[in-house]
Amino acid sequence: MDNFSLSTVLTGLAQLSNDRKIRPLDYQFARFISGFEPEPLVVLAAALASYHSGQGDVCLWLNRLGQSPLFGLSHYEQGQYLPDVQLNKAHLALLTTQLKQSKVQGTNAPLVLDNGRLYLQRFWVYEQQISAFLHARSASGDIADIDQIIGHLFQPDYGFIWSKLTALREKSNETQLSPAQLRTFCDDFFNLRPDVTLDTSAIERILISATGTEHIKQAHQLIAPEHCINWQQIAVAIASRQSFSVISGGPGTGKTTTVTKLLALLVEQHASQFSCEPVSDSQHPDKQAQPNAPVTQLKIELVAPTGKAAARLTESITNALTTLAVAPHIKAQIPSQASTIHRLLGVIPKRQEFKHNRDNPLHLDVLIVDEASMVDISLMAKLLSAVPAHAKLILLGDKDQLASVEAGAVFADICQGLAQGPSYSTAFNQWLTQLFGYNVAQLATPLVKERSVISDSLCLLQKSYRFGQHSGIGQLAKAVNHGDLNQLKQVWQHGYTDICLYTGGDKSLGELTQLVVNGYQAYLQASAQVESLADVVQVLNLFNKFQLLSPLRQGNVGIDALNEKIEAKLSQHRFIELSQGSWYVGRPVMVQQNDYQQQLFNGDVGIVLPDIDNPQSSQLRVYFKMADGQIKSFLPSRLPKVDTVYAMTIHKSQGSEFDHVVMVLPATWSPLLTKELVYTGITRAKSTFDLFSPIAVLKKSTVSFTERSSGLATLLKTV
Repeated sequence: MDNFSLSTVLTGLAQLSNDRKIRPLDYQFARFISGFEPEPLVVLAAALASYHSGQGDVCLWLNRLGQSPLFGLSHYEQGQYLPDVQLNKAHLALLTTQLKQSKVQGTNAPLVLDNGRLYLQRFWVYEQQISAFLHARSASGDIADIDQIIGHLFQPDYGFIWSKLTALREKSNETQLSPAQLRTFCDDFFNLRPDVTLDTSAIERILISATGTEHIKQAHQLIAPEHCINWQQIAVAIASRQSFSVISGGPGTGKTTTVTKLLALLVEQHASQFSCEPVSDSQHPDKQAQPNAPVTQLKIELVAPTGKAAARLTESITNALTTLAVAPHIKAQIPSQASTIHRLLGVIPKRQEFKHNRDNPLHLDVLIVDEASMVDISLMAKLLSAVPAHAKLILLGDKDQLASVEAGAVFADICQGLAQGPSYSTAFNQWLTQLFGYNVAQLATPLVKERSVISDSLCLLQKSYRFGQHSGIGQLAKAVNHGDLNQLKQVWQHGYTDICLYTGGDKSLGELTQLVVNGYQAYLQASAQVESLADVVQVLNLFNKFQLLSPLRQGNVGIDALNEKIEAKLSQHRFIELSQGSWYVGRPVMVQQNDYQQQLFNGDVGIVLPDIDNPQSSQLRVYFKMADGQIKSFLPSRLPKVDTVYAMTIHKSQGSEFDHVVMVLPATWSPLLTKELVYTGITRAKSTFDLFSPIAVLKKSTVSFTERSSGLATLLKTV
């Protein structure tokens, strides 16, 4: 390290910045630190802490410094930027000592060293705040009598099950079901536990001769309650007792349905506290008893990280309410309109702070946060600090999806206790066992030994109602999520009709473009005939049925190049008129910058259409579905920065679902391509998924995973 001086470090960092290997911010931060700290190792560590925060890491683990491209120099020509540093134990010990002695390190300094983790000070503060909140909310609440309410909320819909049995019979052209079909039927509609061996002969006799819902009910009653498991029901029970809870689950597991039933339970519990008589007869949901005194309603808020996710939550809750079997006055108290987190907290123009904070908490009793995996550490810390002490907080999301674009993977860190299944405390598991009649903890495979302080607040929805064993999308998502190459191979060999793999590389781009043109044809044809608000709604709905996804912005299969190719192809087929200029009828655009005044947020998608309020004018407007579900239009000149979005990045697709998804991966693998990214792309599809990727790239991506450095999971572990 003879040549390793402060000047050589700063010179090397300046060159790295000029060559765009690091951000100018990283270099400038190192320069700032060097004004107070002469030790070159400390200055370089400061640059690394800044650089890795830009890569999504909350902190820098000192014992992993050798893995950093800036320290090990394995990614750069020897000596091109920085003098060689061999990071042996002695040098790491020296760096640790220098950091501890440095004036730039400490809880009130720019850097914080905490148990071998080096933080930028603000990220350390955020992590500590989140950890403190979760520790404070870790205790279980009082046991409430929810047996009757929760039993009613999850009473099987025998009419729906009968319709499914009828459809199954028609599909197979037989009244008799095979043993495999019968087992699947019981699994799907009676929530039969996977560890239960069932004698299906008696059930089969009833179902063979079934003529209506009464026979479905008889068949169900032959299955002992303790032989069934409904993870949605367990999640509702947990969240009803805990002041903080997490409901995680993949696509189609019913997170929105679960939270709607949870809100019904909470509303009914709350209402009963203000009435001397029962608020409703659970056996007769249409009967509305009159309370003896005015009922103070629960203040419930629904939020999501983006306007697009908030709009989808609004739609999902609205749909779930239509089938919710509770008294009308209970249903009326459950909100369906969601907003963004930023709007709830109250944005202060040109400031990082929000109107609502620790000193001015939110006015609510229950807060539901959907798509919580998209929330970065900064926003999560600010949100938690604004939650009043008495309120319930429920986070919804898929722990296996991509983490937030900004620093942190807070939701994944919180869900570490769900990696292998439930791991509840003895007392909590005894309560669940008494409530449901079976030992929930025994259903974890293998049994989890390491617990989190918030383990009693976590629930994983483990059954997909959208993707069954006959769904290629579901099986493909499962194989990628598990990093299982053997299962991945079997999925493609199985012959599923809802998935297709194209491995031709660049030769497939023409086929890809034509597939995309076909996918967008319906919405573009509808765009040319818009005359009313109903027509606008139809166009927006049709556009959301199909989407092209790519992990990249630049390159041959990056979204910039793809959007140009698709635009040219659509023009060639006369589906769009580029002669109108960049703003033409049918152009889909995505907002790239938040505009709080107009309530447009990064990731919101709109369509350029004629002005329906002024049909004689040639003026075009851009129509968006807002977070509250309303349609609103803007002049193109009034919009923040937007991009054409026939193709969008997988990151920007989070919070959205489409009937048909086409995803393209590049010809060569890069560290950006991970199983979380591929899994997220696959699970945006509801009915059809087409993948354009070399098989080697897909395999490498499946066994690569995202690892964001933080200390939150460690802070939440029990001693």
